[in-house]
Amino acid sequence: MNMEDSNRGRSHASEVMITLALGLAVGFVAGIMLAPKSGKETRKELIEKGEEFAEKTKEGFEVAKVKLAEVKGMGEEFLEKSKDAFEKTTKTVGQKAGRAKEKVEKVISKGKAAAKKVEESLS
Repeated sequence: MNMEDSNRGRSHASEVMITLALGLAVGFVAGIMLAPKSGKETRKELIEKGEEFAEKTKEGFEVAKVKLAEVKGMGEEFLEKSKDAFEKTTKTVGQKAGRAKEKVEKVISKGKAAAKKVEESLS
């Protein structure tokens, strides 16, 4: 899954959650308005339910904020470990490449020396 698919999935999930919350709110208000109660009772109940909804929403956002902080921390930790592993691997590869270069240079040097001997023996 690439980053674009991941973002699209989160966007869709957000849209679903918003739609669900709006649907619940509209259904709740419609239910209250159609209930056989006086206007004063209905207003009082709407205010109480609205305050309850606001509190639950606030609690939900707090939980989401904590979870987001946890995920962020895990992502930062993963990133740091990945960075360390990459640097270690890069260093190891660089060292091995340096040793390989030295060996190749020795082989070339020996090959040149051997070619010079052959040339001298043929002269």
